[in-house]
Amino acid sequence: MRKLAYAALLSLALLFSTTNTSFAAPSLPNPTSGTSTQRHEDAELTPLRGVPSVVDSASCDDIKNDVMKLRENEKKGAFGCFSMSPEKTDTARSTITAGIPTNACKGREDGKWYANRTSQCLIAPALDYTLWDDGKIVGTAVFAVAQEIDLSVTSLTWTETDQVALLEATNLAQGLRVNWTTQCAGTCSSPTVEPWPMGTPITVGQTLKSTYSLSDVPTTVYDYLDQSYSLSVSQPNSTILTSANWGGVDIRCDDSIAITNSAGCIIPGHTPTFDMSRLLYGSSADMISWAQINLARHWGLPGSGQPLHRLQKSTEQRKNRTAICGASKFVPDPGIPDDSCDEFPFAGTYESAALNGVDDGRNCAQTTAVNTGSSGYLPADWATIIPIGAHSGTEACVRGHIPSSLNSDAGGGYGNFVKAARLADGDPFWLNVVS
Repeated sequence: MRKLAYAALLSLALLFSTTNTSFAAPSLPNPTSGTSTQRHEDAELTPLRGVPSVVDSASCDDIKNDVMKLRENEKKGAFGCFSMSPEKTDTARSTITAGIPTNACKGREDGKWYANRTSQCLIAPALDYTLWDDGKIVGTAVFAVAQEIDLSVTSLTWTETDQVALLEATNLAQGLRVNWTTQCAGTCSSPTVEPWPMGTPITVGQTLKSTYSLSDVPTTVYDYLDQSYSLSVSQPNSTILTSANWGGVDIRCDDSIAITNSAGCIIPGHTPTFDMSRLLYGSSADMISWAQINLARHWGLPGSGQPLHRLQKSTEQRKNRTAICGASKFVPDPGIPDDSCDEFPFAGTYESAALNGVDDGRNCAQTTAVNTGSSGYLPADWATIIPIGAHSGTEACVRGHIPSSLNSDAGGGYGNFVKAARLADGDPFWLNVVS
């Protein structure tokens, strides 16, 4: 009997698709001019929408036609395949969790990718390997895979930790060996990394773990890097070769394009969220919350509106600011301490009213800060706003009389967020007003 090498492909493709505060200054504020609570690098991991998972893609059915053709040509021999099902995933969670490798995705063992702005991970808890010969199952094995990619918004180098565990093996599926290859397409310094070369032995109960670094070789534009993976299984004295192949990792890096004098990388498939604190920004934050709830467009409001998008060019920001809050269009209220014109959507976003048909801030919905205390802490003493006059709800913006330091501190918080999330021009983000 002539032995036959057969590769069964498991394809996993990636389709990539995070609320802001009032923006006072036309250019990016100094990051020291205010602090903010914000979700970015340490954010909770969320599913990468539209990404086919290992559960969806792994199937022994994919290779049946090819095997039939080989049999017609009188080519015999054993072959193997990988498969994974939601039912098996649920079983694995309850019966063999002790052997499943863990990472930041612990608690999400479903074979799907999860990410925040600077981290991405996956745990596939039950990747079945089936060994066939002459139409019969002659052996089975269960593998588990875990991956974690950790980036930095201030570095062009990132780390990856990959793990492979052999949880079970029966009958002829003994003496298994693995080979893992990582491919990094684009401007990677290392296009190919092989944590475990061909023939690396693995035994039941064993977990192989490897951490390595990859880097972007920067160009003068945004660099998009795609990573893909191949896990092969073989046996000694056999030409049997089965591989699972998947992707799902898309990275964007730049050197001083998104942020001046800074180089770094992010996961562009994750939309970051700026949590704007009422505790820090008082009436400025309240004005934004009022607009998100009461005006029809709900700018940046998760679950109701559409994301906001960063506008990077400072000259355009200044034009937007002048159109809505120019000296001839805003009269300070002497009853507000150091009154200033606060606007939303920000001048530093593509949703700015000045870019959407408004050339005078008097056409925005109008609000004013309310004195709510005398503690000496401005965000608490001027914590809320009330509308001035009637509003239709269809206005393209809101404008408010807000104490200047609250306005500028909120702008500083937005600037911090831009840098922490490494927002490029046009990048989407959500804005969430919190306590």
